[in-house]
Amino acid sequence: MLLALFILLSFQLLGEGTVQLFHLFIPGPVLGMVYFFLALLLWKPMKGHVESLTQFITTHLSLFYIPAGVGLIEYFDLFGKYGVGMVLTIIFSTTITIVATALIFHWVLKCSGKGESHD
Repeated sequence: MLLALFILLSFQLLGEGTVQLFHLFIPGPVLGMVYFFLALLLWKPMKGHVESLTQFITTHLSLFYIPAGVGLIEYFDLFGKYGVGMVLTIIFSTTITIVATALIFHWVLKCSGKGESHD
């Protein structure tokens, strides 16, 4: 599991280093995730090295919400001012995301021929 953690953190560091070196607008961890994805595609054995850690992280994903909850309590007064706008924005953006995802999924199924009915 330590090797897997080292691999994941190395890709995050690689992403951060690339962003700092080339002054990119994308966050370093996101670029590191892209590098990691490409590495998984190009080198199949890497999946076996990181699978146990990713399952552990996914199992304990709720722990990552604790800092967000602390942030909510810390800035609770801002929710009094901007809460309605924030809630409306979240509802609107979530609706757009779900609709866009459904449309793209439908389009991909149609293009791949798997959405055809075989009656």
